[in-house]
Amino acid sequence: MAPVNPLTVFTAARTGSRVVRYLIRPARRLSPANLDLSGRDPWLPSERPGGRPGETLRRGASVARRAAGLFVLLALCVLGAVLLGPLLLLLGVGTAFGSDVAGWMLAFTLLLATFGAVWTARRAAHLIRAREDQVGVVTLDAPGTLGSGGADDEAGLLALLRGSERALPPSTRAALHATVIATRDALRVTSGDLSLGRDAFDARQAAREDLPELLRTYRAAPRTPEADRLLLGQLTLIERRMGEVVRERQRAQSRTLDAHRRYLEGKYGERGEEG
Repeated sequence: MAPVNPLTVFTAARTGSRVVRYLIRPARRLSPANLDLSGRDPWLPSERPGGRPGETLRRGASVARRAAGLFVLLALCVLGAVLLGPLLLLLGVGTAFGSDVAGWMLAFTLLLATFGAVWTARRAAHLIRAREDQVGVVTLDAPGTLGSGGADDEAGLLALLRGSERALPPSTRAALHATVIATRDALRVTSGDLSLGRDAFDARQAAREDLPELLRTYRAAPRTPEADRLLLGQLTLIERRMGEVVRERQRAQSRTLDAHRRYLEGKYGERGEEG
């Protein structure tokens, strides 16, 4: 029989450990680019009302991973019981015969078993309670919960769009999408601002507070034509302001580019003519 390579054993153990950690870990947040597993632009409108691109695939993968994680936790519990059961029995017998060392070891082993049981129970509870529609989605439930980074704001906007469009009638769904896209563009053109000016402040306020609060208020109100009209009016106001921010930045960039062109013409133009 050929000797076993210790490096192979170590590699297999490390790979198995990574697989176990992946299966039993809680759901993690994903970036906007990873929300759509079908390869489709996640900012495009959903193909069907109430659905999200790649939703079936994502939920199926989530359920499968959580089921495998629960199976792994159960296997770890059985393995721990098999290993600790005889040890606890032997230490209990030694303690009964008056051995202080056995008593201390029994207390330590019981503490270790209790810690393992609590950890396993908490991890299993996380896997069981996690809802499929929350896996991989960054929520925007309260103002100020996101960081100052533009990526976090865009992720919050995308989650807000996908979570809200299902609850809106077709007459307002397109307006919400247009407003969210305009807000996203305003966030992008102001992301490089070194100071928090009016444009950057308005874009971040719209993404973090104004749009979430508007949609929460609309969902809490009775579904009436008047409520739809008010929602459309406020979405139009936000979209108009975000469009102004984008257009002003585009004009500023055009002026900067034109000034740079005149600078280069003044610097190299006469020399080129003389040559």
